[in-house]
Amino acid sequence: MTTFDDTDLFSEAFHDFRSVGSSRRRPALVTPVVMVAAALLVAAGFVWARGGPLVADTTVDASTLLPQFAAGQTSQDRLTSDELGDLRVDARTTRFLTETSTGMHYAAVGTSGKLCVITVQPGELSAISCAPPTSTARVAVDDTLLVVASSGPVPAAASGWREAGPDVFVND
Repeated sequence: MTTFDDTDLFSEAFHDFRSVGSSRRRPALVTPVVMVAAALLVAAGFVWARGGPLVADTTVDASTLLPQFAAGQTSQDRLTSDELGDLRVDARTTRFLTETSTGMHYAAVGTSGKLCVITVQPGELSAISCAPPTSTARVAVDDTLLVVASSGPVPAAASGWREAGPDVFVND
C-alpha cells in the first residue's frame, strides 16, 4: 500500500513558476497583423463555404436573359391555367424550350422577377425551378435539363450535355 507522508502536494505541483510575472513584450505591429490575417481567413472560409465570390452578379431583367423571350408568344408557348396552377409566373412570358423524358419545359419570368423553368407532365402537377435574374443565371431541372443565360457559362459536352436550343442543354 502506498502512503503519502509529509508530502506537500501543492508545492510539488506548483513550485516552479518564477517566470510567470515576467513577460516579453511583442512589437506593437504584431497584434494588428495577426488580427487582419484572422479576418482574411474568416472571409476566405465564407467564400469557400458559399462556393463562389462574395460579390454576386448584378440583377438584370429576367426577360433579357434568353433569346426566346425576344420573340412573341405563340400558341405553343402558352400554358393553360391548369398547367400553371398556383405557380407564381407571368403567364405572358411563358416560352416553350424543349421536351425531354421528364416532360415539356417552358421558360418564364416569375412574379418576383426570377428566371424560371416550368416542367409539365401530363397527369402531374407542373413543377417549377427558378434562379435569381443575373447575367450568369443557371436553372437546372433534375439532371436532364439546364437553362443558361446567354452570357452564362455553357456546360461541358464531355459531361454528356448537348444543346437542344438556344441556351438550353439536355443530358440524355
